[in-house]
Amino acid sequence: MLPQSHISYTIAAVDLLKDRIPALKKVDYRLIALAATGPDLLDKPLAALYFYRKYKSAVLFAHTLIVHLGLFLFTAWKKPRWWPYALAFNGHAILDRLWFFHDTWYWPFRGWKFHAWGKQGSEQEDIKLAYWRAFTKRPDLWAWELGGLLAALLFVVRNKLYKPERLWHLLKTGNNYEL
Repeated sequence: MLPQSHISYTIAAVDLLKDRIPALKKVDYRLIALAATGPDLLDKPLAALYFYRKYKSAVLFAHTLIVHLGLFLFTAWKKPRWWPYALAFNGHAILDRLWFFHDTWYWPFRGWKFHAWGKQGSEQEDIKLAYWRAFTKRPDLWAWELGGLLAALLFVVRNKLYKPERLWHLLKTGNNYEL
């Protein structure tokens, strides 16, 4: 899934849940967006710098259960007010359906040797070609991206972000609860 879809699904979910969960009314949507892409923000640079040549994957350590569980426990223990952002970070694993990629998701519980994501068909010698190949060979990915576009549209319409002053307020403050 591309970053904009991770962000769209997560922000739309937070927006829909904020009426039922009052603590979500004051979240900073900018931080939610960063958290929703957190695993990719950590792994993609590592892959580009070194690990892609070795593993032919950009789904690395931040896409493991131990990282997601560790963040959840740290947040619950030390930073309970950060729970919406930890949930957005962990939601990344749900959207990527990481449990299907046992060798990556369950590291190091299946041994200390790291086994990168084994999704066949997207590996390339050059990291820049991996997404191109994945999206031209796997049309099912287009459905997820179309869903992300619809989630973004839902968020825009629900919050009237087609009005420039409302959009600017959200971008400037990170919230829309004052509007």
